[in-house]
Amino acid sequence: MEPIGLEAATKNRELAVVTADVLGDLAFMVNDDEVVQPPVGTIWLRCQISYEGPAKGALCCWCSRDFAIQLTANLLGIEPDESDARSGARDALREFMNILCGQLVTAWYGTDSVFNLSIPTVETCVETPELPGQPGGYCRLSICGEPFYCTYTEQC
Repeated sequence: MEPIGLEAATKNRELAVVTADVLGDLAFMVNDDEVVQPPVGTIWLRCQISYEGPAKGALCCWCSRDFAIQLTANLLGIEPDESDARSGARDALREFMNILCGQLVTAWYGTDSVFNLSIPTVETCVETPELPGQPGGYCRLSICGEPFYCTYTEQC
């Protein structure tokens, strides 16, 4: 694997900062100081969105189902054990990704350009993502004690 370039390192830092900021502002979820290891048997949700404009790329995040339920509860102002928190987890994750992608393309490419965002998709995964092997860049966060991984890829 090639050493990470300055631009990629900067984008990785921005990815981590913007992700933590959006989660804090949107859902009052705070980035922990230490990254937690996911427990064995974690059910992952993988959410992907793409963007197209002066630059093209995709953003993909992985979180535990418990994280998505907590995100939903915080967005709706309800308790995580309520049925609406469980049933709305995928929609909450899609909404978060839509906002995150919009914030990232603005941070990376400025406010003068127009970008089209795809509709975010969510799928269930049973295997833990292998982030360092991903093309592009990534960040690993621990949000409210739950692991949260995010990658981006740029296309020509």
